[in-house]
Amino acid sequence: MKQRKDAALRWLWISLAASVIAPALVFAYAAYAAYQDAFELADERIERSLEVSAEQALRVFRSINVTLDSIDQITRGKTDSTIKDSGAELSERLKQFAHTFPDISSIWVLDRNGDALLSSLFFPVPPAFNAPERSHLKAELAQSEEAYIGRVVGISLTGAILFPVSKRRHDSSGTFNGYTLISVLPSAFENLYATLRGKSSASFALIRDDGAVLARHPIAARPGIVLDPSSGFGQLIKNNPEGGRYTTVSNVDGLERRFAVRKLAGLPVYVSSSMETSEIRSAWLRQVGGYLAIGAPALALVCFFIVLTARSTAAFYAEAERRETLEQEMRRSQRIEAVGQLTGGIAHDFNNLLTIIIGNLQMASRRVTDEKPKALIENAQKGALKAAELTKRLLAFSRKQALDPRPVDLNRLVQNLTDMLARTLGETISIETNLAPDLWEAQADLTELESAVLNLALNARDAMPNGGTLILETSNASLDEQFSASSDQLNAPQYVSISVKDTGIGMAPEVADKAFEPFFTTKPPGTGTGLGLSQVYGFVKQSDGDVRINSTPGAGTTVTIYLPRRKDASEPERKEQAIGGVPRGDGERVLVTEDDEGVRQFVTDTLVELGYEVMQAQDGSAALNVLATSQVDLLLTDVVMPGINGRALAVEAQRRRPGLKVLYMTGYSRDAIVHQGRLDPGVSLIQKPFTQSDLAQRVRSVLEAIVTRDGRPI
Repeated sequence: MKQRKDAALRWLWISLAASVIAPALVFAYAAYAAYQDAFELADERIERSLEVSAEQALRVFRSINVTLDSIDQITRGKTDSTIKDSGAELSERLKQFAHTFPDISSIWVLDRNGDALLSSLFFPVPPAFNAPERSHLKAELAQSEEAYIGRVVGISLTGAILFPVSKRRHDSSGTFNGYTLISVLPSAFENLYATLRGKSSASFALIRDDGAVLARHPIAARPGIVLDPSSGFGQLIKNNPEGGRYTTVSNVDGLERRFAVRKLAGLPVYVSSSMETSEIRSAWLRQVGGYLAIGAPALALVCFFIVLTARSTAAFYAEAERRETLEQEMRRSQRIEAVGQLTGGIAHDFNNLLTIIIGNLQMASRRVTDEKPKALIENAQKGALKAAELTKRLLAFSRKQALDPRPVDLNRLVQNLTDMLARTLGETISIETNLAPDLWEAQADLTELESAVLNLALNARDAMPNGGTLILETSNASLDEQFSASSDQLNAPQYVSISVKDTGIGMAPEVADKAFEPFFTTKPPGTGTGLGLSQVYGFVKQSDGDVRINSTPGAGTTVTIYLPRRKDASEPERKEQAIGGVPRGDGERVLVTEDDEGVRQFVTDTLVELGYEVMQAQDGSAALNVLATSQVDLLLTDVVMPGINGRALAVEAQRRRPGLKVLYMTGYSRDAIVHQGRLDPGVSLIQKPFTQSDLAQRVRSVLEAIVTRDGRPI
C-alpha cells in the first residue's frame, strides 16, 4: 500500500513539475520576444520625436537664413556712416524682423571689428555693448561666406543665455563690410522639447558637429558644454556622419539611455532624442505582467487539480495536519479570550490596590520628615504611578475610552503643546505653527485630543529620520466647502480642524489607505504596535468628527483632524481653578460608598484632612440607609460593586434627594456610566488610581459646578 501510494504521489509531483516547467519555457520565450519588441517600439517613439524636433530645428534655421538674407539686402552697399545716419529707421526694421519670427531673440548689424552699429533692441546702441568684455562674442562670428552657428554664450549685461548665428556683409563692390548677427535663445528649441517629453523620461538636444551643445532638455543648455569626441555622440558621427542609434550611460544624468541622432540637411548641426532604458524595460515588464495575468490562472487551475489529487491520495496526513492546525487556532483563540477576560477582570481590583498604595504613600510622605525615608517613599510612589500608567495602556485595547467632550480652543492647545513637542521631537526637527485668527471653539475631550496630536507628532518624527519641519495648523472648516458630502459620519454644518504636517518620506497610496487599520505598521518589528493612528481614528470618530490623510512619497504627509464646532456658544468654558495648592473643603458632607475597605479608608482619611465631613458605606444598600437619615452634599461612589452598582445607587439617591451631586470613581467602568465610548450626560468621573491632589481637585470642581438643565455639570 505504501509503495503504491508513494508511486502515485511521485507521478503526480512529476506531472506537477512538467505542468510548471513547460509553460515556464513558453513564457520565457514570449518574454524574450516581448523584450525585443519593447525596444523596437521605443526606437519608433524616439524616431517620431526626433522627426518633430528635426523639422522644428530646420524651420527655425530657415527662418534665420531668410532673415539674414533680408537684412543683407537692406544694408548692401551701405557704409558704416550711412547705416548710422539712417539708424533709427533701420533699427525699427530690425525690430519688425525680430517680431515676425518668435524664435529670434534679437538682430544686430556689426562693423568689420564686430562692434554693434544697429540692434533690434536699442537705438542708439549703448556703449556698454561694445565693451572689451564682448570679445568672447566676437570669437563666435562667421569666418567664411557661409552662415556660422556659434556656441552658447552668456551675456553679462542682461544675464541671457543664447547662441549667435552670423553672416558676413559686403559693400557694393563685394568687399567685406561687417556682419549680420541673430541671437537665438536655446529656449526656442527647449520649449518644444518640454512638450514632446511630457511625463516620459525622454531627453532632447541640439548639437553642433564639433560637440558644442546649443540646446537641451530637461537640463537646459549653458555656456561651455561640449561633448567629448570619445562620447557616444562623438563616436557615432565619426563612424556615421548622418547619424544613427546608440545606447550608453548619459554624462548629463548618469542614466542609461537609448539615443537616436540625425544631421540637419545642409547644416553642421545634429538633433538628438533619447529615452531611459529603465522606462523601456518597465513597459516590457507591464506586458509580461499581462501574459502572467492571462496564463497564470490557467496554470494555477491545472496545478490546483494535481495538488488536489495528491491531497486526496495523502488524505490521512492532510487530515492530521488540519486537526493540528485547528487545535493550534483554538488554543490561540482561547489565550486571546483569556487575556481579555483577565485584563477586564483584574482591572477593578488592581486599580483599587494602586489607589490604596499611591494614596497611602502620599499620606506617609507628608508625615515623614527624615530625608532618606522620604526619598524611598517618593521612589515607591513613582513606581506605583508607572504601574497605573501601565494599567491604563493595558486597558486601552480591551475597552472603549470614556470621552468627556468640552469646549476646546485649538490655538491655545497648539501653543501649550509646542514647547513639549520641541523637547520630545529633538533638535533636528523644527516646529512651525500656523494658527487661524478668529478660530471657533471645538467640542472634544481635551486629554484625548492632546494625546492624538502627540501621537501624530511622534509618527511625523519617525517619518523624518534625518530631520525636517513639523507644521501645526488650525482653521475653520465648513462641511459644504471641505467635504462636499464625502463622509456620512459628518452631520454638523461647521467644524474646526487641526493639521499635523511633516516634510518626511511620505506614504504610497496603498499604505495611506491602510494607515488607520489596527496593527498595520511599516516600522521594523519591535518599534511599533500599529495602534497609534487607529487610536486617533477611534477617538475622532467617537467625537463625531473625521480624520484625513494626504501624503505623497518623498513630499511629506498631512494628517487633518476635523472636530465639531462648539454646540452651545452660551455654555461657559471649563477652566482650571486659579488658586494655588490643593483646594480644601468647607465642612460639606460627603458620603463615600466603596466595597474595598482599603480604598474606602484612604478616600475617607483624605477628605477628612481636606476639611470635609465624611460618612462611609460599604455597598449601595448601606449608602441608601445613610441617605435616609442624614443630609449629604456629595455622593462619592464606586461604579462596580456587589449588589447595587454605583449607577443604580446614584439614580435612586438623586430620586430621593433631588439636586444631590454625584462623583463616580472607578478602575473599570464597563457600561454602567460609559456608553458608545462616551460618558453619559451629567456624569462626573475620577479614574482609579488617583492621587490625593486629583481627588481634592475633582471633589471641589463637582461641588462648585453649575448644573445645566439636562443635569450636566459644567
